[in-house]
Amino acid sequence: MKRAGLDYWHLVKVHYHENFSEVLHLFAGKRFYYCSKKAPRSYDVVEYTEDDFLVFGKESAGIPEKLLEEHWDACIRIPMRPGARSLNLSSAAAIVAYEAMRQIGFPDWILLGIGMKDEQKGVFVYRCRKNRILRWS
Repeated sequence: MKRAGLDYWHLVKVHYHENFSEVLHLFAGKRFYYCSKKAPRSYDVVEYTEDDFLVFGKESAGIPEKLLEEHWDACIRIPMRPGARSLNLSSAAAIVAYEAMRQIGFPDWILLGIGMKDEQKGVFVYRCRKNRILRWS
């Protein structure tokens, strides 16, 4: 996990728990979505909220079958081409997490980019916010 975070650790708070049952107990009443290639519905049909949890299994084995069975109605998948096994864990987590964040409007994220340099007008910064593009010089 440490390697995956690179130099972004100052942006996250990591909490360690004895087991997953403890997490379910601590966050009782919250929605958990279990990401698995065996799931019945696609991740993009869910309407996510800021309080939702996304659960991913180990890259080598996925989420344990028992856990999937217990929470089958909350299992989601990423559509795949026939014959493809699955995506790697970091790609899968990024796809689902970014869809959830997109739906809730990327709260507290900087949506800032640099525009193309125009020799006659200088450099402009574009800021995208709720489907609008604002231009500052």
